[in-house]
Amino acid sequence: MLEIKLEESALRPLDGTLQVRVFQDRAERDVLGDRDALRRAQQVDDVTESEVQTFEERLRLTREGELAVMSFHRGVQRNREALKRAASDRSIVTLGGISPEAHNLTIIASGGRVYEQAKTSLSSEDGDDGVIAGRVLHVFHNEDEPEAVRWAVVNCHEYTHADIMKILLERRIELLVVVTFNAATQLYWEYAIADVHRLFCFIIVVNVAELGGSAAFAPFRHLGNQRNATLRTAGQLFSTRGPFETTATVNLDIAELRRLRQLYGDEGLSGPKAMRSAKYLPLAPSEHFMHTYDREAGSPAVDEVVDVSLEWNGDDPTVAIVQLNSVPADQYVACRYRLDQLADTYKLARFEEGLKLHLSFLEQRLPVGANGRKVLDFLVLPEVFVSRRFAEQELVSFCERTNAVAICGVDYPGSTDEENRNSAWIMTGRGRIAEYDKVTRSQYDALADEVGGRMPLMRGRKLYRFTNSNADAFGVLICYDFSHFDLVHRINMEGRETPLDALFVIAHNPFGELYRTCCIADSHRFYQHVILSNVAPFGGSGILAPIRTEGARQTLVNLGIRNETISLTRLELSEQRAARAMDDTAIHEQAKTSGIMMRRPGIYSRRLC
Repeated sequence: MLEIKLEESALRPLDGTLQVRVFQDRAERDVLGDRDALRRAQQVDDVTESEVQTFEERLRLTREGELAVMSFHRGVQRNREALKRAASDRSIVTLGGISPEAHNLTIIASGGRVYEQAKTSLSSEDGDDGVIAGRVLHVFHNEDEPEAVRWAVVNCHEYTHADIMKILLERRIELLVVVTFNAATQLYWEYAIADVHRLFCFIIVVNVAELGGSAAFAPFRHLGNQRNATLRTAGQLFSTRGPFETTATVNLDIAELRRLRQLYGDEGLSGPKAMRSAKYLPLAPSEHFMHTYDREAGSPAVDEVVDVSLEWNGDDPTVAIVQLNSVPADQYVACRYRLDQLADTYKLARFEEGLKLHLSFLEQRLPVGANGRKVLDFLVLPEVFVSRRFAEQELVSFCERTNAVAICGVDYPGSTDEENRNSAWIMTGRGRIAEYDKVTRSQYDALADEVGGRMPLMRGRKLYRFTNSNADAFGVLICYDFSHFDLVHRINMEGRETPLDALFVIAHNPFGELYRTCCIADSHRFYQHVILSNVAPFGGSGILAPIRTEGARQTLVNLGIRNETISLTRLELSEQRAARAMDDTAIHEQAKTSGIMMRRPGIYSRRLC
């Protein structure tokens, strides 16, 4: 298990702002060409006097009161005393290379001390060099001094480890610093965009100049309140792409983050909505930081993870992802989320006839099995998408004809608001196998006719996994549940040695791009296929997996936005399962010829919580 060591934080914002300087410098040793070059560059047993002087010059560029995050340079090994002196009035973070004790070190100089944090999650290069894993993660936090920034540092491969991210979420850090020596910076950016939403904090990523990709991320959708101020779903305060040296000063508005956490926690979405004139437009965080009408901010309540026996194709299943237009939002509210109670039944009939036509076209495309019947393994439809009547009649009949497992979001049950639930049905041709009720409550759940009104909502308290006779397993989450990394971690890892083979996420969410990024991050951190079905106006539906493809990595299919379609795609679960059992060196060698799988994340080296 990982030991969390609480240290005094020396980071204090000035007028609410923490100044961070990012140094992306050359490592000055060959790092490109092959994996051995990366390994050799981190060896520090032959540091030259010139390298020592270069690091001393870099150290002199740091400033009083700031946090300086430096890319790896070999000269750090012979500059411990200079680091300690500098740490009296500033904080410095960098990589330290491989120590004589065979640890891969992170160096944190702060508060007059120098901390050597041994890397706890080892890459295959670390293993080839005989590196010994560390067991301590320092979290800097002053219980009796709320002004001090709560922060932590992770070293490269540690950022791939799902257990570490769960621990950092529980510690409610305000800043995460990632120091890396890695060519996979685009993947780390996807991690960061997902994490600023789920951890609701700032994230700094720093790499060496030869590999590039240093960046700073904030939990804001806009910098400035004008429409043309939009960056992307998470604000990139600073980023570099190319292999060049650069120094950047980034100002992190810690006071704004704290005010947002307080407002969301006290008033829910209504607090920050009054801040339209502010300089930032924030992301909506998880319930850890959000009051949700009927519940105080905090971790979602889940009593248990339920394992359900269900036979399904765990080798190479064919999945049909539905991304279609839904019933308009105002009509959901008008019928109180009970589609059969729509006043305008003609529009509902037209919607259902259109859906049946789409399913008919899909059925015509399906291959014919040995028994002469059309064959499909999974049909996935968005959140709150069809009536329970339609699911019981049309979807069960479709599953019976095709032998599919359907995962579908259905409307609210019963006739009274006290029965309100947002549910996913898992169905086969025999009928409903399980009903999973959404655990969290988003800003769109159970809206009422009056402005700002909310109806009651019964929340689920169970997560569901579905396991076949070969022990292959998949799970299902509904929309805002997916914003909560502890729920994702729990459904994957509670009572299991390895994560689920596949995770299905059904959504009705305008932030499809953000959820697609979360899918990319989770598909690699848990080394699994993640399947997202969202409605067409919001898009982002697709299948993300830990694969190397000719186009964008991790992407089996991307359905885009405002595009009505049903995509038919085959999952690579058998290859994924084989790669899980291999070491990274073998995966890397296989990739030179026919292999398609990426290297494995930290959770496959050892568990840390």
